[in-house]
Amino acid sequence: MNIKEVSANNLATYLNLAQCYEAEFSVLTKKKPDKDGLFMLDTEIAPPTKGYIIYVDNVPAGIAAIGCQGDSNYEVYEFYIVPYFRNEKLGTQFAHGIWQMLPGHWVVKQIQGANHAIKFWQSCIKSYPHKNYQEGPYQDEYWGQVNKQSFVTTKIAR
Repeated sequence: MNIKEVSANNLATYLNLAQCYEAEFSVLTKKKPDKDGLFMLDTEIAPPTKGYIIYVDNVPAGIAAIGCQGDSNYEVYEFYIVPYFRNEKLGTQFAHGIWQMLPGHWVVKQIQGANHAIKFWQSCIKSYPHKNYQEGPYQDEYWGQVNKQSFVTTKIAR
């Protein structure tokens, strides 16, 4: 497993997997592809948003878009693991790797109907050292009613 920040060298790979992410959630977001078969992306990878790709044996296996809101304040905007790589805790390893690189206050939100995502994030957060955990409904400006978790992580000595 190798986590790389998105740069000009791998942005196309990120954008390819972002299309898969959008397609998977389209049933909940009610998005349709355009005439070329592409989905409109909600998150642009440009400061202050960072993108990450997780690779397994040099194969891109997932992506994350992280909003960086000031000093040590982060929000997960997008998070996706290719179905082939699921059920092996790769998503948990990916999230934990990002939290290790970016310790601080975190927010994660899940849209209504994404029950699998809610369960994933609850388990993922529970299995990483954190404090000040809060979870509950939240009225998001863009998505409406969502489930929101917030917590604080610190860097783990390795």
